[in-house]
Amino acid sequence: MLRLFAGALLCAPLLLPLAASAAPVPDAVAKTLNTNYALICTAVQDPSEANFTALNATLAPEFVHVDFKGKQIDRADYIAQNKQQMKMLHITTCSQSVDSTTMSDATTIVANVTGKIAGTLQAPDGNHDIDVTEGSTDTWKLENGTWVQTQVKDTSALVKIDGKVVEDEGN
Repeated sequence: MLRLFAGALLCAPLLLPLAASAAPVPDAVAKTLNTNYALICTAVQDPSEANFTALNATLAPEFVHVDFKGKQIDRADYIAQNKQQMKMLHITTCSQSVDSTTMSDATTIVANVTGKIAGTLQAPDGNHDIDVTEGSTDTWKLENGTWVQTQVKDTSALVKIDGKVVEDEGN
């Protein structure tokens, strides 16, 4: 369950690697993507309904999250799992870094993203420190004049609880 949460938070976002010559992403579009990724940190550090609504508005109706094993979950399940998992977490630090972007056509962007969160996990045996670093490849599409995320594909995850590595994939 923690794995899904980490993936959802950090990858918040979207990926389908594209093989083709790719153009650089225009500055205005890159700024929009950075703003959208910042919504992840806003929502996880202040998990109000308004912040989750703003974050979820960046997900296309056809959004899908793909985990390391290829399992896919749709938009509705992704949102529900994130909300449930946020009830167990108190995130104190969060960052999202867009490591690279490519634009295969005027309406499709693939972004390689690294997300980091740290805070406290509430468990039946008490609170535990949590530190997560995750990578994803995210696909964004321009739909009706708005950039929305259509896919997030996990590429790496390092999850530590109380300083002990509990998951290390793709690193």
